Amino acid sequence: MAKRRLFIGSMVSVQNLPEVREKIEELQIEGKWVEPENLHFTYRFLGEIEEERIPQIKLALSGSLRKAKPHKVELKGLGVFKRNGVPSVLWVGVVSDEVIEIKKLIDKSLKVFGFAPEEKFTPHVTLLRIKRFRHKAKFNSYLLKMRDFSFGSKTEKSIYLVESKLTSKGPKYTVLEEFSLG
Repeated sequence: MAKRRLFIGSMVSVQNLPEVREKIEELQIEGKWVEPENLHFTYRFLGEIEEERIPQIKLALSGSLRKAKPHKVELKGLGVFKRNGVPSVLWVGVVSDEVIEIKKLIDKSLKVFGFAPEEKFTPHVTLLRIKRFRHKAKFNSYLLKMRDFSFGSKTEKSIYLVESKLTSKGPKYTVLEEFSLG
């Protein structure tokens, strides 16, 4: 039974990314940057899904996302996720009340497929998977300075069901379905 690795998300572009990258490299923080064409935020990671279930998932998502309206999304502030107290992911925040509402619609439509609603949801765009970290005080100071920095905004008109194929060169994303809002 063939399976595909899927997520529901929105593709974005992040303004001022070269400046952030330059500053992070100055701080000698090393890791794997997300390619600009792969920048996105995830409403829901589905994981490995059997191919025959995909049409039903598309149909359920299509029905529930029709209720959502196009809306503005702001990319704002830098933050980190930590593993064992050490920063492991550098991200840009996604600010929009509508994103939370859409997340609820998605979770509700996926419940029938055995996906429990997620308790924690931090809308974000992953920029860097951190492998080596130095200069903790300088890095924390930079994060504080960038906490309210705006990386641009966009009007969200569509949400995508995306296949993620993991390769030795990084993930390759293919849009399987576009769901227009409204």
